Amino acid sequence: MSGQLDQSQMVALGQAIAQGMMQSGLVQGQKYATGTPTTNWIHGPGGILGSSALDQQIISARITPMGLSSVLPVNMSRDTNPEYGFITGMSSSGEAEPSGVCADCPSGITQSCIQTTQFGRVCRETKELDIDRTIERINRGEIDYQLINDILGLQPADVFRAITQPDYRTVLNVATAWGMVEVGGQFQQVLVPMTFQGNPVNNTAGGGYKEFAGLDLLISTNYVDAYTGANCAALDADVKTFNWADVNSVDANGNFTIVSQLSWMEEYVHRNARRMGLMPASWVWVMREELWYMLTEIWPTAYYTSRGLTAVPPGVSVNVDGVDLTQLRDTMRAGMFLEINGRRHPVVIDDGIVEYNEATGQGNLVAGDFASTIYLVPVTVAGGTQATFYETKDYRFTAAEMAAAPGGLLQDQFWTDDGRFLWTLDRQLWCYILAGKIEPRIILRTPMLSGKLEYVKYTPVQHFRDFDEDSDYFLKGGVPSRPAPSFWGTWNLPATYSR
Repeated sequence: MSGQLDQSQMVALGQAIAQGMMQSGLVQGQKYATGTPTTNWIHGPGGILGSSALDQQIISARITPMGLSSVLPVNMSRDTNPEYGFITGMSSSGEAEPSGVCADCPSGITQSCIQTTQFGRVCRETKELDIDRTIERINRGEIDYQLINDILGLQPADVFRAITQPDYRTVLNVATAWGMVEVGGQFQQVLVPMTFQGNPVNNTAGGGYKEFAGLDLLISTNYVDAYTGANCAALDADVKTFNWADVNSVDANGNFTIVSQLSWMEEYVHRNARRMGLMPASWVWVMREELWYMLTEIWPTAYYTSRGLTAVPPGVSVNVDGVDLTQLRDTMRAGMFLEINGRRHPVVIDDGIVEYNEATGQGNLVAGDFASTIYLVPVTVAGGTQATFYETKDYRFTAAEMAAAPGGLLQDQFWTDDGRFLWTLDRQLWCYILAGKIEPRIILRTPMLSGKLEYVKYTPVQHFRDFDEDSDYFLKGGVPSRPAPSFWGTWNLPATYSR
């Protein structure tokens, strides 16, 4: 069972375990399972869907996360400390100009900067399962269930989606397969926010949990050389602050400030790309969904009247067609783009961006107010070279180690999703746990072509539901278990029984 495991094999694995037909390699390994299985079952006595009257089709009400992890490419790597080189400038040596026609001329000096990065590490595991319990049902009235919508959401190619394409016609009926889907949801909970919020200072001492540097650290003005610590200002991003002002605030001339700030940012990085010879290049705007909704409310009027840059002269009227502006707003929302400086860049909604509220807004927000950051992220440069992308440790290279281990010692391990996730089986007699891990990172190769506008305030009519279980807008409810059926029998007589 070592090696690649696709969707059909995952379900087959669950069925094989459930029927006790595990291959010899899968029954080996250390005993980390406790022998006390979970009570959180889908089917059977006490199962959360254990009812003979239940309809076959099951609907998920889980909010699935959105973010760059479903947009950016993902590459595989084994390098723990890759190095990326930059030419940061060419300057004069400072020598004096020649006094004679054959005297030595001043020379030049080239400066460089080297950057590096590191993997994160996150592991999650299934509930402890009991082989006997996985195959139980109350009676023949408990039918096989079909989940009709995708509980993991995002895109099948999403880097953090541990199970790429689950078969939702069967996955609820195979406890092992469902356990792996649950693990996939837990990976999303921690890794989607890490794209922006990741910080290696949060690593655990023993290395069991590691965070990669997220875009909040990478889109910054703090770049230094990896070897010397020397300042590398040429790599700095364009970082601006909106200073907790409202997204629809105007300046003294009546112009929308947000348009001016974002227009200058877009032109700044676009000019950098032109003057650095990195065109053609592409970017995406990234922000939280509530901020995007509020921004598009004012953008057509703000951008297509004064463009947010110059005031309308006194006594001059600007005619605005309300129908056209509404149509533009709706077109932007449907097409997910923002037009600035005559250029359209796609907009990506990311739920992992930090959002401030009344409690965390440092005294700048009241109830109903929120604030977050708008990012401009380069995607490709120089006609297609990747500028921002994910990397994950390539577990496909473990195949040789698994095959060479004596006595099949490592045959209880396998990978999924082209080597991004590595799984192993822990077992104690008939109880078992499947544990999976991923070691990812995000790479920003051209930070000088990126930007962000921090602390933009917005006050939506209502806040959208959130996938983050720590959010005030995360809704769950329901029960994790139900009472098992209780029947009278010859072994379980009523207290009032008499003959």
